[in-house]
Amino acid sequence: MATQVSLATAEDIAALTAEIRELRRQLAGSTITPPPRWVSVPDAARHFGVHRGTIARWIDAGKIEARGSVRRREVLLPSYHGD
Repeated sequence: MATQVSLATAEDIAALTAEIRELRRQLAGSTITPPPRWVSVPDAARHFGVHRGTIARWIDAGKIEARGSVRRREVLLPSYHGD
């Protein structure tokens, strides 16, 4: 005869089940919005944790891609998903 080991009480399982149902209800219809790929120089600086001048030097050195004029330049953030 097999021995049963109970690691959780029926009340614990019921509470977890209720919590899962509530989380599913809250998430119903939700979508995940990816961060923008093109951002302003100040936003890129915040993203990388550096000064705006560092971003300008990286652009000049070809380390990161940028588009637009100096006044409205945007920086392409790296993709973490290979696209």
